[in-house]
Amino acid sequence: MRLLQRYITMELFRVFAMVLTGISVLLVFVGVFQQASENGLGAMEVIQILPYVLYSLLPITIPATMLLTVTVVYGRMAGDQELTAARAAGINLLSLIWPSLLMGAMLSVLALLLTDQVIPWSIQKIQETVLVKMEKIFLDQLRADHQFVESSQGLAITVIDVQDKTLIKPTIRYTPDNGQIFTIQAESARIRFNIQERTAWIKIVGGYINMDDGHGAWIREEEYPFPLPMVDKQPKARHMAVKEISEELEEITATRRQQESHRVLARSSHLLTGHFEQLAMSSFVELVQQQHVDNRRVDRLSTEYHSRFALAGSCFFFVLVGSPFSIMQAKRQFLTSFFMVFMPIVFLYYPVVMLAMNQSKNGMVPPESVMWIANIATGVIGIYLLRRVVRN
Repeated sequence: MRLLQRYITMELFRVFAMVLTGISVLLVFVGVFQQASENGLGAMEVIQILPYVLYSLLPITIPATMLLTVTVVYGRMAGDQELTAARAAGINLLSLIWPSLLMGAMLSVLALLLTDQVIPWSIQKIQETVLVKMEKIFLDQLRADHQFVESSQGLAITVIDVQDKTLIKPTIRYTPDNGQIFTIQAESARIRFNIQERTAWIKIVGGYINMDDGHGAWIREEEYPFPLPMVDKQPKARHMAVKEISEELEEITATRRQQESHRVLARSSHLLTGHFEQLAMSSFVELVQQQHVDNRRVDRLSTEYHSRFALAGSCFFFVLVGSPFSIMQAKRQFLTSFFMVFMPIVFLYYPVVMLAMNQSKNGMVPPESVMWIANIATGVIGIYLLRRVVRN
């Protein structure tokens, strides 16, 4: 790398580090405050999740920071006539811009790695911290209200009193995924949270379990697992790595093929035996299951898979637009140039990305094509501006 390129690269790194530090510190406190207010975290829990919130915010701050960086560096160099002097010495302007393009490409790869590997890990650590606090919140709510209802998990608990972690005369009603409702009435029960398994274990002492089909049994001492309250049964797509998303998509595809084979056999059996009513019912159930379970999950996973690469690549395309634009606006203040290029990104780029994500999650459009529309449009504009700068 020649002297002039080294000078530009060092300027880019210096400004980028300063701006990223300032923006990250500001957003970290906003993110920590949001997590604390949503989950009722104390001072110690806030300190524990502080670094993890920083990791989760970096993919958001890096593209905007890099855009501001190239605006500051190239705007100042153009305003001080440094670029004009370089061109007068016979130096091609592209050779002065490629350090920013290379840095933008490297930061795009870094953003992808952060989104794919670091953010799921940091979110898991935040959830573990929240779950430890949630046990106390759960017991405090039972102690104060004598009941706890989590309709999304099908769990309802009422108690007479709570002593330490022991529930006095609890009544537990739970509806698992198979739809078999059962109710447990006990003299006492002790609860413990398993953070790794995302499961709450309730040890029943001296109780009776009653099923909705009329069957029941006495319990002398037994421990039952329940899903943790306020925790999603299925991990969100944005909390998963690309490898995990690909594996789940392959698993869903394999399950669909297996279910389709079973349905074909069932249809053949109903046709041979003349049970046409069962054939119609099985077709209806098949349609409902396919629409409301598999397709929705596949759409969300596919959207997250492709949007992760597209959003990570935005850093490079922002540099492609910001570098020549800041050179063209040399006589303006760098903040003016930054907002002139950043406002269209805020009001055009991100709305297009959000619209594409929403439509692809709903299965309206294929995510592998629409998620790149905003980047392609930004790239076309950037190449046009770059050609104008080089020619003039």
